[in-house]
Amino acid sequence: MVIWVQPGRGHTRRVNVRWKVKEYLEDSGKSTYALWKASGLSRTTAYAISSGEMKGMEFDTLGKLIGGLEKLTGKRVELSDVLEVVR
Repeated sequence: MVIWVQPGRGHTRRVNVRWKVKEYLEDSGKSTYALWKASGLSRTTAYAISSGEMKGMEFDTLGKLIGGLEKLTGKRVELSDVLEVVR
């Protein structure tokens, strides 16, 4: 997935990112099905995120993802737990 950031006035830069949700779920002993049920995400969205196929996301969806993972694991989930900048 690619996101565009503006580090300074008038400058835009491309940043490549990779979803780590599948690894996070596996490390926690949880499934994408469980994430789908706990998060309130649509089934299609939950599976697209888990498989790394999701190319973009609204902040509301990101909130549901993180909330669902926290509900499943009982742990605080940071953005860096599920998303990695690829350099």
